Amino acid sequence: MQTHPMPRRHPIGRGWYWTRGGFTLFLHGRGASVGMLLCWLAIGLLLEMLPIGGVISNLLYMVWMAGWMAAAERAWREQKIRFDDLFTGFRQQFRPLLAGGVVLILALLPIEILSSALLSHWDPVQLLQSREAINLTFTVDEIRAVLLAISLSMLMAVPLLMAVTFAPALILLQKVPVHRALWLSFVGCLRNMWPFLTWSLLACVLLLLSSMLLVVGLLVVIPMLNYSVYVAYRDIFTDGQMPVIPPGEATATHFDA
Repeated sequence: MQTHPMPRRHPIGRGWYWTRGGFTLFLHGRGASVGMLLCWLAIGLLLEMLPIGGVISNLLYMVWMAGWMAAAERAWREQKIRFDDLFTGFRQQFRPLLAGGVVLILALLPIEILSSALLSHWDPVQLLQSREAINLTFTVDEIRAVLLAISLSMLMAVPLLMAVTFAPALILLQKVPVHRALWLSFVGCLRNMWPFLTWSLLACVLLLLSSMLLVVGLLVVIPMLNYSVYVAYRDIFTDGQMPVIPPGEATATHFDA
């Protein structure tokens, strides 16, 4: 598998292709994918019970995502998924992936510091507790502080999200150095803003619909969206066209455009 000198640019409709591809890969290992998700969530909940659980979760983010990329890679090549694919990042490229988690934590620090500074002059929890729920009102300064904190945090978080989207796949599957993987991921997202807009809208709709089905829908949609990131990675960073549905598989999956 070879990387392009620069990531490919795709049209806006490509986001649908990535989403469809993620669903197809999910069909190659539905049971394993659901088991992986439940295990991932259970470990995340246990970590949140620790004093520094949030830090550990961010530190291992790329390690876990590398596992999802490995599962998608197996689904693409072998048309099957194994449960232990989730732990591939702990067995392969662990140090670079962990280094990526360190970069993620360091990049999140200024966002948290900025948000805390903007909201430092009033305590939201104390404010809500001090007012009646029926007559909850806010001053213009309070609203301005909240909106400013949210806007600036999102403005700073978007480039970070772009940098970490494809980094786990690049580090695990192509052994790209951490700094290079983060840069290529950022450029790949930047060159494909419009298809990612389509993908984001589809993801929001799917998550909304799946939430109406409670746990059952999310057990399908979350793995599917993780796999769709892999489909986008192959489409943007690798050579050759990627037939998401291998020849003869379209009828079996009952899912076509």
